[in-house]
Amino acid sequence: MKSARSTPATPAAPSVADDSASEHIYIGSDEARNPATTARTVRERFALHNAVRRARSLLTLYSEGFVGVTEELRGKSRSTFHLDLQYLDPVPSLERVIAGRWFYATLGSGAVATLAAFLTRFEPLATAAWITLAVASLAALGTLLVGVYFSYEKTTFYTIHGRAPVLTLLANVGAVKKFRAFVPVLSAAIEEAAEQIGHDTSAFLRAEMREHYRLRGDRVLSQQLCADSTGRILAQFDVEL
Repeated sequence: MKSARSTPATPAAPSVADDSASEHIYIGSDEARNPATTARTVRERFALHNAVRRARSLLTLYSEGFVGVTEELRGKSRSTFHLDLQYLDPVPSLERVIAGRWFYATLGSGAVATLAAFLTRFEPLATAAWITLAVASLAALGTLLVGVYFSYEKTTFYTIHGRAPVLTLLANVGAVKKFRAFVPVLSAAIEEAAEQIGHDTSAFLRAEMREHYRLRGDRVLSQQLCADSTGRILAQFDVEL
């Protein structure tokens, strides 16, 4: 388990009620580091396009230690959400998937098409060969496109203690280089935000719990993911769930 990063204590306020065991832990004010009022100074903007999936991620880094995320899929955009970089792990997970079976199917179809093209030279077999060539060529093209679609590189950023997946960057062929270039930029911004954290570990853990509740309210996290994540944070307090 990573060591807890800490943040300055927040003003006293009523605890936030929730249906999980975490409601028994005082977690302070819900107004602390609200991106709606805090994220003001734009440092840099990034547009990450994934043409294969017709997807785009627009990311805005703020000097106050936030990143705004707007995701578009097939021309439909979802509401922008903000992540507080103080609560993110700077080291993301990386998953590479190669749709090998589809590419093997492409090779097989290509081999059949090549053989059919050769057989078109023989008049008794020409008709059947031409039909086979057409079908095999279409199959080769189709399996190639499917293989490209299902081959990707996925980078996921998690919260530091709750281990909730809050930002996923999915890159297919043609987009991988640009997505890879953005990852160290975001990781560096997360590390920079961490430098502003104080030394009160308990206060930081409570603040991270508040962040999970905020993200649940913004529909970045589901009810179950929020509950699981706050449970992991509660384990840092040695609370028996």
